[in-house]
Amino acid sequence: MARPRGTDDARVIQVIETTALRGEGTEKDKCREVKQYWDFEGKLLAECDPCAKEKE
Repeated sequence: MARPRGTDDARVIQVIETTALRGEGTEKDKCREVKQYWDFEGKLLAECDPCAKEKE
């Protein structure tokens, strides 16, 4: 199996980045900053939630 080489390409693109607090501050629902990336038509492109993997 081939080993990953890392990034082959990177570029700057225009999106809207939002940051919001999420969570109740409990052990089950920790308070954290969530970043979301949107296009200019209001479509959610991606979300970065540090606790998302813990909930799966």
